[in-house]
Amino acid sequence: MSVTRCHAIGVVAGMLAMERAAADELRPIEIGTIAIDPCAQPFYAKDQGFFTAAGIDAKITILNNSSAAVAALAAGSIDIASSSIPNAAFAHAHGIPIRFIAPAGIYTGPIGNTIAMVSKTSTIRSGADLERKTVAVAALKDMTQFEMSLWIDKTGGDSKTVRLVELPYAEMPAALEQGRADAAVLIEPYVTTAKTSSKILANLSATLGGPYLVSGWVSTDDWIRRNPDLLKRFIAVMQKTAAWANRHQKDSADILVRYSKIRPDVAATMNRIHYADVMTIDAETVQRPVDMLVKYGALAPMSAKDIIAS
Repeated sequence: MSVTRCHAIGVVAGMLAMERAAADELRPIEIGTIAIDPCAQPFYAKDQGFFTAAGIDAKITILNNSSAAVAALAAGSIDIASSSIPNAAFAHAHGIPIRFIAPAGIYTGPIGNTIAMVSKTSTIRSGADLERKTVAVAALKDMTQFEMSLWIDKTGGDSKTVRLVELPYAEMPAALEQGRADAAVLIEPYVTTAKTSSKILANLSATLGGPYLVSGWVSTDDWIRRNPDLLKRFIAVMQKTAAWANRHQKDSADILVRYSKIRPDVAATMNRIHYADVMTIDAETVQRPVDMLVKYGALAPMSAKDIIAS
């Protein structure tokens, strides 16, 4: 065997050894998230190699909703979960020690994340028009329900008179067309798919009067305490991913389609979430939704700082 060939084999062997060593150094994180735009950063980070570059072996579990993600976190089956503010606040109120470690989707206007829709023939224009009417929501005591109630009360109606019914988002347009619901509260991608038979009544996201956290990443006090370096790595990856996703919406839409049931044409045209550019959580973006939950009796008074990791 020639010296040159021996040298080449030695170089390749050395590279493979380095790769194996790098793989051995990857630290695992179990992440629970939902296959929707506000919670999709882990998909993008994995696809773009951001986790691996940060020395993280990310195991991603797709869950049905934020409640399921928080429950899995509390049970110890995952390390980090995607959560809305209500689910994190409700967990804290029940003595489950979880806190936001990084922001994800944030509403900054003018395009809303939560949209009230009515049938194309509806004459409803305000909250006053919805008194004693039926409104479809995806889940009771969900953030979207309270945003609807706040909008009704702010536009001349009394939300206490409204009949709320739970329906899957996909069934809401038919309920509006058939008169089983007078209004419905939707998020993307269902807003885009509903536009063929329904029209927008209101941007409910604007009712809170300022930016607010739509989704974020939470973990337990115990995991945060035991993994300070890994926590820093995860937060750095989320920041890098946020910057990438905000600039590359077409590419991120293609990735989202692979993980979700969203049609490619819908993913390409729907309103997209804006991810927080800065990983420090402004307490006011959490306090606004918390105060709304308190206003409607879903939560005892609470400081947003109680559910934000220091």
